Amino acid sequence: MPENHAGHAHDGHDHPHPHGGTAPVLRLPAGGRPLTPAEVRNKVFATVRVREGYDMAQVDEFLDLVEATLDQVLRENAELRTRPAPSPASDGAPRLTRHAAERTVTMARQQAEEIIADARERAEAAQREALTYGGRIREGLQDQIRQLRALLIELEKKTTLITDLGPPSGRPAPNTRLGDVS
Repeated sequence: MPENHAGHAHDGHDHPHPHGGTAPVLRLPAGGRPLTPAEVRNKVFATVRVREGYDMAQVDEFLDLVEATLDQVLRENAELRTRPAPSPASDGAPRLTRHAAERTVTMARQQAEEIIADARERAEAAQREALTYGGRIREGLQDQIRQLRALLIELEKKTTLITDLGPPSGRPAPNTRLGDVS
């Protein structure tokens, strides 16, 4: 009877089993990477024109890869089952993982502190710059106010002088006081 591989009959194509009935030891393709479930699911075979169906050589080659992958996974599982369970006292891996996690947290805290310190420094520099700029503007405005007040006083003095001198050639003096509006 032909051997059946995952629903694919081989129509008399036999796969030699070098260990006499046990699972074959097959080589994985170049790179030794096992097949993924997606590769099995998405495998497409070319159809042949002579008869309906798939190219048997391609199907056999693909099934050989499936067998090799399955064999590798089963061997690895069997090897893992034979290893003794690590004891918590003798296993350094959790300690190393914990140490690495603590180191990562410490580094993250240091980076966060540096970022915060840098942000504070920038904020303080921006505040100093704003205060300095505001101070310069205030001084400039106060200087302009002083100049305008001095000009106003000067104009009032001149107006008073003109008023005190009286109108030229006997005309009545116009109302020239800056504060008067009539």
